[in-house]
Amino acid sequence: MSELAQAIAALLAITNPVGALPVFMSITEDSDRQTRRRYAALASGVVFAILALSAIGGRWMLEAFGISMPAFQAAGGLVIVLMGLEMLQGSPTRVQHSDRPISEEDSILVPFAMPMVAGPGAITTVITLTAKSGSLAGDLTVVLAVAITALILLLVLALSASAGRFIRGRGGVLVVRFMGLILVAIGAQYLFDGVKGFFFAT
Repeated sequence: MSELAQAIAALLAITNPVGALPVFMSITEDSDRQTRRRYAALASGVVFAILALSAIGGRWMLEAFGISMPAFQAAGGLVIVLMGLEMLQGSPTRVQHSDRPISEEDSILVPFAMPMVAGPGAITTVITLTAKSGSLAGDLTVVLAVAITALILLLVLALSASAGRFIRGRGGVLVVRFMGLILVAIGAQYLFDGVKGFFFAT
């Protein structure tokens, strides 16, 4: 599998647009189609910005904290494995609501775009991918994967009215659990590569 395809697969599994769709529909249930599409574009844009910045600045952030690439790759792989196991167990996506009334647009930004979609797991995945690549070309590949993932998220959210019928049925459960399995496999690979890199480096 090419680096780009692997990065896209990892990001789609961790951001899980299908799993996030019911929350998006809940937030925008009183919105018309045009407004819903605008919110879809807003959420996708925020997700792209957060993950692209993480891809560009992730390596320098690790250097600032004195964290080696193999160590972060192993830690990131472990986090991804744990998130994948949670998805395999069918744990529902939860959003905490405060008593303070907030607008739909605020809810799209927080908590939907961040931390639900572009959360710690997604940010860890992006930084792990750039740490693994170790080159500017690799970083640009990860940014391209982030852009493609954000575009897919946009399409899924924009088609929420028709896709919602599928998500509410067994199809949504199957997709979430399949993505969980993919995450476990990807995370395990990152973990093993990180441990191997750490011992060879020392």
